Amino acid sequence: MSTITPLSDADATPDTAAIFREAKARMGKVPNLFRVMAQAPAVLDVYWDGRGALAEGVIPAKVQEQIAIAVAAANGCDYCLAAHTGAGRAAGLSATDLADAQRGEASDGHAATILALALDVNADHGRAGTAVLDRARASGLSDAEILETIAHVAVSILTNSINNIVGTSLDFPRVARVGTTAA
Repeated sequence: MSTITPLSDADATPDTAAIFREAKARMGKVPNLFRVMAQAPAVLDVYWDGRGALAEGVIPAKVQEQIAIAVAAANGCDYCLAAHTGAGRAAGLSATDLADAQRGEASDGHAATILALALDVNADHGRAGTAVLDRARASGLSDAEILETIAHVAVSILTNSINNIVGTSLDFPRVARVGTTAA
């Protein structure tokens, strides 16, 4: 049970109802996280619009999901770990890819570099400054990839924080953290 009540369809504003309809069409349901965020429609809009914009960016869908999984695992967000593991599977990630992502690892070197950057940003929120930027560039990331990675981490921190604080009820299959068993 979450500490912020998920918004029902009956209580949704017209704009929120439109997001709920689109989410249901894409995912077959309106995730509990969306219903919690909808208690503050501006928060749902930030998430929905931000994810939508990033989906059109230079980072491939598979890597976007690997970022979300790595950050969720680092931040202890079981909800996002479950949601993005399912989305990663749907994007074509293998079971090995999904497990590796929890550790911030990837078999593809470029994706591994993006995940390393994502975990650096998540760990220190950019306080390492130019050292992280220089390392990312030296590893072959473009400025667009660097900026989008930072944005993906920011979106993940938003959702991880909401879920961890609110205790959003899990409505995706639980995923065991690498090296643990499912609770």
